[in-house]
Amino acid sequence: MLINILQFLSGILIVFVVIAVHELGHLIVGLVQGFRFELFVVGPLGVKREKEAIKVYLNKEWMYYGGVASTLPIDNDPENWRKFANLLIAGPIASILLAIILGILYYAFDFEFSNVLRVGALASIGIFLATTIPNKTGIFFTDRKRYQRLTSDGPEKIVELAVLRVTGVYGRDRSYINVDPKDIELMIGDEDYKYMGLFTMLYYQREKFGKYNGETKALFDEQSAKMPKSMVKSLTAELDKIEN
Repeated sequence: MLINILQFLSGILIVFVVIAVHELGHLIVGLVQGFRFELFVVGPLGVKREKEAIKVYLNKEWMYYGGVASTLPIDNDPENWRKFANLLIAGPIASILLAIILGILYYAFDFEFSNVLRVGALASIGIFLATTIPNKTGIFFTDRKRYQRLTSDGPEKIVELAVLRVTGVYGRDRSYINVDPKDIELMIGDEDYKYMGLFTMLYYQREKFGKYNGETKALFDEQSAKMPKSMVKSLTAELDKIEN
């Protein structure tokens, strides 16, 4: 009975390890290329930047339980797009490498908890497929799809570069006030980034002019009705902070 319980708990643990390795692939490549650490969450464990301090905390956001890692460019290096493309593909590469390692260990060694290695290998393959086969996971692009958009020569790349510039300015200034409004407009004009573009525009307007544009706010509220409640709650809370 005790062995079964331990095997079950080990199975849960290995799944979180698999998620962590995928996100660390993104995180480490971002840091190595000079991006600044912002957030790392796996299950209940969270690590985030608050101003200039790094804080460990208990994650209560269920939307982050599947893992998230964030590093942001801190300058307008023209090579940022290439660096970000490397960061995007690093997660799936880390997952498939881990699957191979765990698979080799599973077949090479026979011990009480060897099945945990098989669970880990299968879970890692699952994450690799989930981040490379579909175009989206929920409302977000998968790693593969965003990599393709960023490295293409079409209008999708123009939007992705605008998103990268916006996040780069925010990463440097911790503010949207110096963002080029044309980049925000490019986000709003893209159906997939429209909601985040509207949020960014509201934030920019509040910082720049001290108030929102009524039309922008109305569009944001309209789009909010179509978005996941947890995401709306999080972004609304960010807007509330600059109101006070």
